[in-house]
Parts: sequence; structure tokens; C-alpha cells
Amino acid sequence: MKKLLCTSLALLLVLGGISVAFAAETPSTALVASSTENATSAAITTTTVSSVTIVPDMTFTGTPIKLSLQDAYKKILSDSPGKTEADYNKKQALAISRGYFEEVKSINEGTAMDNSKAYKEIQRSLRDYAAQQAEPNYQAEINKLKMDTLTNYYQLKQLEDLEKIAQETLTLKEKLLSNTQLKYKLGTVSNSDVLQAQSAENKAKDELFTAQNNLRNKKMAFNIFMGYDLMQNVTLTDSLKQVDLSTKTLTNSIKDALANRNEIKGAKFNLENAKLFFKVYEDYPENSANYLKKEVAVKLGEKTYKDSFAQIEMDVRSKYMDMQQKYAAINTGKKTVENAKEGLRLTQLQYDAGMATLTNVNEAQISYNQSEVALANNMLDYNLAVEAFNYASGVGTAAATIQ
Repeated sequence: MKKLLCTSLALLLVLGGISVAFAAETPSTALVASSTENATSAAITTTTVSSVTIVPDMTFTGTPIKLSLQDAYKKILSDSPGKTEADYNKKQALAISRGYFEEVKSINEGTAMDNSKAYKEIQRSLRDYAAQQAEPNYQAEINKLKMDTLTNYYQLKQLEDLEKIAQETLTLKEKLLSNTQLKYKLGTVSNSDVLQAQSAENKAKDELFTAQNNLRNKKMAFNIFMGYDLMQNVTLTDSLKQVDLSTKTLTNSIKDALANRNEIKGAKFNLENAKLFFKVYEDYPENSANYLKKEVAVKLGEKTYKDSFAQIEMDVRSKYMDMQQKYAAINTGKKTVENAKEGLRLTQLQYDAGMATLTNVNEAQISYNQSEVALANNMLDYNLAVEAFNYASGVGTAAATIQ
């Protein structure tokens, strides 16, 4: 029995780590093998420094690419590093399943090193799970790609707006300093006021420099994510807009999540697999180390599987509450922007009537700009929360492990 066990475990390790060459049983399996081989060879490429055009500064170059969010989705799902990886992972899962299929076939033909019934059951289980989980895992990776595309697109758009506002703020601070210096010459303000205005201008310059660097870093990261050259000049054409609140009820979302989420499927498989491995040791003494380890693995698998339902339900509920909270934050943010805009209008009227200073106008303008930034942040968070809630009731955005 011990010799049989060692042989079984050794074969599992070998089969789990090696992509087995496909037998020509059907055209579809041959295609999977060919596709996997091509994907592997395509992934092994060499780039030399001499073939790379280095941009000497931080200027984004090349023919400008105008990109809408829908265009970004199309590219990311057809020609991007993330899509290539998702395709490869799906082919790899099918290749793993095929490997287990061939092992079961060799058991049936009596040519396998281990022809035991328990070993055959384990191979069948691994084969079926890899085949069945390939598509849900692929869909989860696609969901993640879509989420990441939305996030990256509007985070970049947001940083563009922040740089613009930082530039406007600096312009206002420069005007404020100039106005304060003029007042100082006229004797209406103290030197302390001038120094304070100079400090405010210097701070605005630093904030603009930071905003510009943040934007450049995000542009480079966005280009890598999309599969463009690092310094490609990309212009985003869509503005951030509030998406509709999800119409799916919490009850239906929970039901669908419990039926579809990869986390539950993975926990169920791990439990079934632990039970199959335990069968191998069922003839061992109950107080032996091997028997106890496999028994504990079953108990832990049962707990993990049972807990996965509550955890997924909690995940859906949390995403539902997050969506509702961020929806309320948008309504509050809109009201804040309206108030700030009205405050700027009134301050401008007071300035025109000689009842307010230019400083008051500048401060009102900055307050209005900041309220718009806060609203944009809230809107992006809300849009992402809606997407997260919608995906939570399907397979999710995480792939289950395939051995």
C-alpha cells in the first residue's frame, strides 16, 4: 500500500507540472495542443536594447491615438497583454484536463504505472474539474480585465483633470501674489501678507509639479496595460459620467452568486479531492500520521466549503452597501458643487460692487474647483462599485486554482 501511495503521489506531481502532449483522439484536442504550443512559443520572445527607441525626455510621442472607453474595451479584449494571458490560461487548463484524460485512458488500457481504482477516481476528478472550470475562470479573467480597463481609463482622466486644476490654482495664486504686492506698495497690507502669498504660490507650484508627475506615471502605466509603447501619446475622449444604479435586487444577486462564484466551485472541488485522497489511506491505522493528515484535510475542506457560502453572501452584501453609500455620496457631492458655484457667483458680484477682495474671489474659485474634484472622485468610486456589484453575482473576478 505504501509503495502504491508513493507511486500515486509522484505521478500527480509530474502530471500537475507538465503539459502532456495530446494524443490525436479528436481534431479539437489536437487544436488545443497546437494552440497551447503556439502560445508558449509566442510568449518566449527576446527584446534587445538596440531595437527600442528611447524618448530623451518625458514627452509622449507618436501619432496621437484618440481612445474612447468603448474603444479601450475593444482593444483590451482583442489585443492586450491581459487578454493574451487569459487566452493562454484557458488553453493551459484544457491542456491539463487533456493530460488527466490520457492518464485515465492509460489506466483503462492497463499501461499506467498505477492502475488502482482510487488513483483512477482522482485522475477523473482532476480531469473533469480542469475541463469544467476552464471557461468560468476565463470569464472571471475577462471580468477583471473590464474592471481594470474602466479603472485605468477614468483614473487617467481624473489625473488629467487634477493637473488642469493644479494649473488653474497656480494661476490664481500668482494673481493673488501680484495683487498683494500691489497692495503692499500702496500701504494697505503688511509684508507678512506678501510672504504668506509667496508661500501659497510656492506650494501651488509644488502641487502642480506633483500633479504633472502623477499624470505622467499613470500615462506610462496605462500604455503598458493597453499594450501600447511606453511613451505613446494617447488622448482619452470620454468624460466621466455617472452610470445607472444596478436594478438587480440583493436577493437575486445573492442567489446567483451562490450558484456561480468560482470561490465556491473551488472550495467544493478541494473538498471532493480531499475525500478521494483520504480513500487511498482508509486502510491505514487510524492513529497513523498519513491517515490523520488526510482526515484533517477532509475536515478543513468541509469547513472551507461551508464557510464559502457565507463569505460570498457577505461579499455581495458588502458590495451592495458600498454601491448604495457611494450613490448617496454623489448626491451630496452634487449639492456641494452647486453651493460652491453659487458662492463663487455671489463673491464675484460682491467684488464687482467693491464689497469683496480679489483674494475672496480666488478662494471661492479654488473652493469650487476642489468640490468638482471631490465629486469626480465620488463618481469614479460609485461607477466602480456598480461594476463590482454586478460582477459579484456571476463567476466573479477571481479564477479558481486548477492543479
